[in-house]
Amino acid sequence: MNSNILNLEVADIIASKVIETCKNNKFAPITVNVLDASGLRIVSKRMDGCAPIGIPEFAFAKAYTCIVTKNCSRAFRDKYTGSGDAGKFCQMTSMVSITEGKMAPFPGGVLMKDKDGNVIGAVGVSGASGDE
Repeated sequence: MNSNILNLEVADIIASKVIETCKNNKFAPITVNVLDASGLRIVSKRMDGCAPIGIPEFAFAKAYTCIVTKNCSRAFRDKYTGSGDAGKFCQMTSMVSITEGKMAPFPGGVLMKDKDGNVIGAVGVSGASGDE
C-alpha cells in the first residue's frame, strides 16, 4: 500500500476498532466515519442503538473538519473560541455555513497522517461524549 493512500481494508479495520473500543468501555452507541485525504467517505459504521439521523452526519462533519483544517475537530473549535474574540467565533461559524454544514466545531474528529506527516484521512465519531 502507498503510505499516502488509505484503502478500504485499513479504513474498515479502523472503524471496527473504534466500535470495539466503544463496546469494551461501555460507551453509548456511536457512528464512525473514515474519510480519505480528499474528504470522501470510505467507511461508515453505525452501532445498533445509535440514532440513524443526526449522529451519522455529525461523525462525517467531524472527520471532514479534520481534512479541511489539517487538525483535530477539537483544535478547530478551540482555535476560534479560546480567546473570547467574537470576530474569531464569527469566522468559525461562517466556515461551517460556507461548507453547508460539512464542518463541525466540536470534539470527535481525528486527523490521520502517514509516517512522513502527510494527511491520509480522518476519523469522525459521534454518539458518545467527545472525551470518550
